[in-house]
Amino acid sequence: MIKRENALIKADYVSKYGKKEACQHFHISESKLDEYLAAASYEDTPEEVTDDLVKLSAQKQRLTDINAVIKKENRESYRLYNSLDEIYREYTILLKACPLANFKVEHIVRIPETHIKYAIFQLSDIHANETIDPRESMGNCFDFSVFAKRVQKLVSKAKGYYKANNITHVLVAGTGDWINSDRRLSEKLVSATSQVRAALLTTYLIEQVIIELSQDFTVSFAGVVGNESRISQQEFDTCDVLASNNWDFMIYEQLRMLFIGKPVTFATMQNNVADVVHLPTGCNVLMTHGSFLKNSPDRSLPKLVQNYTLQGIPIHIIICGHIHSASVGDIVSRSSSLCGGNSYSTNDLGCGSRASQNIYIINDDLGYDGIKIDLQNTDGYEGYHIIPELERYNVRSASPNTKVTITSLV
Repeated sequence: MIKRENALIKADYVSKYGKKEACQHFHISESKLDEYLAAASYEDTPEEVTDDLVKLSAQKQRLTDINAVIKKENRESYRLYNSLDEIYREYTILLKACPLANFKVEHIVRIPETHIKYAIFQLSDIHANETIDPRESMGNCFDFSVFAKRVQKLVSKAKGYYKANNITHVLVAGTGDWINSDRRLSEKLVSATSQVRAALLTTYLIEQVIIELSQDFTVSFAGVVGNESRISQQEFDTCDVLASNNWDFMIYEQLRMLFIGKPVTFATMQNNVADVVHLPTGCNVLMTHGSFLKNSPDRSLPKLVQNYTLQGIPIHIIICGHIHSASVGDIVSRSSSLCGGNSYSTNDLGCGSRASQNIYIINDDLGYDGIKIDLQNTDGYEGYHIIPELERYNVRSASPNTKVTITSLV
């Protein structure tokens, strides 16, 4: 098929120099040249013109769509950059004002013959930065002051169990969702302060937990991230790099840096979503938040352990959270939340929930005794110290500028 553009070029040459010169110039026969001239003199029908216009419009729309996608990707990149830049700026300002690193941890001197016995101190689903109104949650309330009291009560009760069982070493196990999400409007409305300040204050409170436990036990730390603490607006992703874009991961790393040079060890996790901690006593602890456990965790057990079994790693205990309902099982145990029931669990799900956390005593036969510690009421506990610069309440404060008065209705 002869293209009309080529035919017009050859027809223009013929009009200037004649057929003979055109045949020599384009290296074609005279009969072929006549075909080009016939194509050049052919006029498009209205239908063909319309088809050409449709093709041109389609090409234009395709380019417009591609351009829109590129612009959208650029906007998201710019927003992420600006968000991370703002987080960095606020972090650098607050770190200069907060006494996070002003503490000491003394080494515990043990008799070499002392029998090593491990326990696990699980911290799951704290949901710090959420303020829970007792009128919306069957009497439960939660903010940073309640957080400080409940976690202090947890340490006090756990130490009693540990000492009664001659525990020498404690693994502090973080199983995610330490910071409440702020992606939905309802979550933004109940945020106590900014996410940056909440992460720093949570770091400070957990730092006090580790310090107090270190007074009587040799402490180590390991943590995996939860789905609600992710920083991005996207769905929770199990890719290790994307999973680390998470407030839980940031808090864990801050704690790691704060305890550099102190007698507290931090496990090197190979996976931020689910990983195994190998205790020196031979017990292998699989930690995961639990957001990917469908239905009953016990039914998901074979899928959880098969990858480790193929690697020759036996799993003795699996600990998780996520559902805000405590369960102590033979192999899989789930901790509840530190925040307790909120408006969503009470009104939307119709669930009755209490604040609690689990601890575990690891036995010599690699079994364990799981204990649920109820933390709903904190009478008699003053709570750990809170840095006033970080506890800056947001929407639910009594600030005059949050009051709206309707003077008239038309």
